Amino acid sequence: MTTSNVRAFIAIAMVVVFIGLTAVMALFPLFSSKNVEIKDYADFFVKIASVYTGILGVIIGYYFAREQPGKQAHDATAGAANAQRDKPGGV
Repeated sequence: MTTSNVRAFIAIAMVVVFIGLTAVMALFPLFSSKNVEIKDYADFFVKIASVYTGILGVIIGYYFAREQPGKQAHDATAGAANAQRDKPGGV
């Protein structure tokens, strides 16, 4: 398995788990035999969803935000050269 296949599998698995948790949490008050206060449950849902949305964002960002080696250094050097060239009175 290549690195890109592993990254894709992990990302898809995380998104599926995220959607599954959200669906279960959203449908719980409708199908539960317990008397659930919607306002209290909505506050709970918002707090829990915000926590695992952040975790999902960190995981997806870690796997997909990587630059290729050397590309960042090249971009920084090119940016500095362009800035010097575009500077008024620059050499």
